[in-house]
Amino acid sequence: MVNLFPNELEESMKYICGTSSIYFSCILKGEADGIIWANRKDSPDFLLVWSPYQEGFQLMGQPLCKEEWKGFRTWFVSTIIPFLIEQGMDYFEYGADTKALADMFQNIFADIEIFSSNQKMFHWSSIEVNLKQPKGYRIEKVDRVFLQKEYQNKESIINELERAYGGIEPYFEHGVAYVALYDNRVVARADMLFSDNGYGNISVNTEEAHRRKGLSVYLAMKTIKDTCKLGLIPVWDCTDDNLASEKAAKKCGFQMIREDPISWFNLNSLKNVGKPFEDK
Repeated sequence: MVNLFPNELEESMKYICGTSSIYFSCILKGEADGIIWANRKDSPDFLLVWSPYQEGFQLMGQPLCKEEWKGFRTWFVSTIIPFLIEQGMDYFEYGADTKALADMFQNIFADIEIFSSNQKMFHWSSIEVNLKQPKGYRIEKVDRVFLQKEYQNKESIINELERAYGGIEPYFEHGVAYVALYDNRVVARADMLFSDNGYGNISVNTEEAHRRKGLSVYLAMKTIKDTCKLGLIPVWDCTDDNLASEKAAKKCGFQMIREDPISWFNLNSLKNVGKPFEDK
């Protein structure tokens, strides 16, 4: 496996399919921050992609042939495990664009326990939702003027944009975000930081003390309207156990279209680190 930059991938779109995660397809196109590993430098067909925003990986392209499994596992143990430890993480989380890719990975690591859950995917149904602004909050769009202002947790907004893009400037070209401030502190946000193939991904976050006040839905609807003005169809995703996020999505007019499996395993479960891969 070799490390590649997006501009080194010939025809990056050939690795993107209908079930590709928008977070990772943006990385391949060079529109979001991330790391790409490929099974070879010239004309690779398998990619392992890391998103610092998601803190996870995606298997993309075509499955490795069985003869490559042993080499991949050896590389994984020597490269990915230290990389994750350096990130302060004790688990490996991943999605796969196809069942064939998921099955391949399951076979390579058949000796360890892999856990799974589902990521629900929603598309906006173009309905009009009229909402009143929650009282007691100042609503602002995250633009150049806003980022020059001083407020208590300004660094959190900057960090969010840097995690997505690796810097601030790309946000102004690709992103949309709104925030709610209370006592000069950002307590809720909604954003569209990732877009691909005509879709824009909507994300929300509200501090616990300010939940159940309608902030997530109100900010999301403002972000949705700006996303539509950019000619993009809003989409939404959340894990199947995130009932609050799913409820907010439905209030905004989103409808679920599919569920994608997300898998993970603990790094300490790799008890056979360094041992040869054994074909079953």
